[in-house]
Amino acid sequence: MGVKGRSIFGIIAAVAMVSFLAGCGSLRKVQDIKVTSVALESYSLKGLRSADAVLAVGIDNPTFAFTVTRLDGVLKYKGEEVAVYTADTVSVDRQCVKVYDVPCTAILGEGVTLMQVMQIVRQGNLEGLTTDIEAKVKLKNGAGTKLKFKDLDLQKMAEK
Repeated sequence: MGVKGRSIFGIIAAVAMVSFLAGCGSLRKVQDIKVTSVALESYSLKGLRSADAVLAVGIDNPTFAFTVTRLDGVLKYKGEEVAVYTADTVSVDRQCVKVYDVPCTAILGEGVTLMQVMQIVRQGNLEGLTTDIEAKVKLKNGAGTKLKFKDLDLQKMAEK
């Protein structure tokens, strides 16, 4: 999965949803949930330090309905923070294959410049990029759990 020519926000936002759904695999009965696609629908820069975007995330969910709330993450390059990101609440329907619009926001890390981000993007792959992520997942009946993941390797996730 090359990243050449894509906006950094698209990369960060895609990372958020892919990381969350990779994490779902650790919960019982949701191991069959798959991300089938991730596309950047729209984005708008907010100065030189942040951006808002909407991702179109394809999800194949053969199980029950659930809602993802409070999805927060940190994108790192070679162990150093590049950006923090959040995604709005997403409700995933039960037993369906569907594309969901996911509004997201990303802010560059302290001391990180847009030029540094562009150098990472120019490498043309996800090597060296990792993410930490926290998300709350709720079932329709109200039961829920908080997921936390550290140092998820994005290159390895993209190869799966």
